[in-house]
Amino acid sequence: MPSPALPVARIAVVAALGIVTVLAFHFSASVNCTTESGVVMSLPPQIGSLMGKDQEISEGERYVLPKDTEIIKKVYSNPFGEFINAQIVLSGAEKRSIHRPELCLPAQGWSIDRRETVPVKLADGRSITVMADHISRPIEVSPGVTKTLPSIYCYWFVGNRVTTSSHLHRLLLTSLDRVIHHKNHRWAYIAVSAPVLQGFTPNGKDVQLTQRMITDFIAELAPSVMK
Repeated sequence: MPSPALPVARIAVVAALGIVTVLAFHFSASVNCTTESGVVMSLPPQIGSLMGKDQEISEGERYVLPKDTEIIKKVYSNPFGEFINAQIVLSGAEKRSIHRPELCLPAQGWSIDRRETVPVKLADGRSITVMADHISRPIEVSPGVTKTLPSIYCYWFVGNRVTTSSHLHRLLLTSLDRVIHHKNHRWAYIAVSAPVLQGFTPNGKDVQLTQRMITDFIAELAPSVMK
């Protein structure tokens, strides 16, 4: 026969959760939804020997992302055939503008082979950590002939005076800062990627050299776009 104390305990847990929910709503309801972002929405024209060229936002991005999402994209290249893609996505009122790239990369045909965090010492002395997704997909190099193209996709999230490479950490910071500090981060997502061209072009860089190229690029780029 069940103990009479069991229903009482359940009621107490439900009541406690209700109180926590009410308090969280009370303290977060007055949060300013137009908190200043932590990024400058402008990519520099040049990083090192790489010259930048503006890229158009795809129709898929326009369709999927909320209308108030801000996006800027450039491809940076040099005369040696090397290139790096860079983009910044800044959320608007709707928070679904910012998400893990692991959700959209497979939809674009990429396989995620492995992930790692990479520390980056910035040119201005600051340090950040970025997430590096090692991805690949088949491409046709000649009629009927395909090869697997590896790429490295690095990203990190920038809030108001805070950065993180972890989506879960970003969500935790968002919740805690709303309740405790009455701060609502207008998160931005910065991504830098490049293909591993060893075996595809003469003198193409291998994985390690490609990662170093991206890391050096981020070291110069980040101080110019992070407040």
